[in-house]
Amino acid sequence: MNISANKSISSLVNPELKFLISLSKNKIRKSENKSLAEGYRENKSLISSDYEIDTLYICEELFIGENNYSLISLFNKKNIRIVTLTKKVFEAVSYRDRPDGILSLFIQKNLAINDAPFEGPILIADQIEKPGNLGTMIRTAKSLGVMNIFCSDEITDFYNPNVIRASIGHIFSMNLISDTTTNIINLLKAKEYQIILMDPDSDNQLKGFRPEYNFALVIGSEQYGISEKWSEINNIKLKIESINEVDSINASTAAAISLWELLR
Repeated sequence: MNISANKSISSLVNPELKFLISLSKNKIRKSENKSLAEGYRENKSLISSDYEIDTLYICEELFIGENNYSLISLFNKKNIRIVTLTKKVFEAVSYRDRPDGILSLFIQKNLAINDAPFEGPILIADQIEKPGNLGTMIRTAKSLGVMNIFCSDEITDFYNPNVIRASIGHIFSMNLISDTTTNIINLLKAKEYQIILMDPDSDNQLKGFRPEYNFALVIGSEQYGISEKWSEINNIKLKIESINEVDSINASTAAAISLWELLR
């Protein structure tokens, strides 16, 4: 396929490349309101969403298979700027050990609480620290039909490129909210949501519990657990039954087990 590019970058000191690399920092992503999505599957989800895309960056030398060209044609149809990168330049900005030559710069959305309607189950990631955990929680939730994902008092933001990678781009089709714990609690109260906290010290087992249709499942960080503010309101605390003296499991695994039990 003959790709019609707007620009080519071959230098590691190019200002545009330096800007892309700077987006690895959370404060830069927030100040610039932009982030990166890398990979074929991630960009296939992105181009099918309502997100605004600034630029597509490609390196044909790194392409795997022929599907990349059909994906690029979708970007072409939307008149999105395309820039070609040499292999060394692409690898300098890539987040992967084995990049596939597809990366895009997109505009972040304001994820603070808004007036958009929503209903049904919510997965709340409370102060989750690891991008891989947050991205996996998003992907798992979607696979189980949960489309509402909230971050309370975020430590790792939704638009961290490694969150996008771990979610395999499913983040772009989810209903996302990131706000303070207090604001999210007030929203759930106003909508009369049942709030479920996963707590290994609870006397109540997750297995066999049947939630209301509108429930919010809160998963805390592995190191600190769920923040105290969630315990100060009306809630139901449940624990995952474990054996062999294992008292803590990975946050994304806890979310997967909990959602499976609550939804089946």
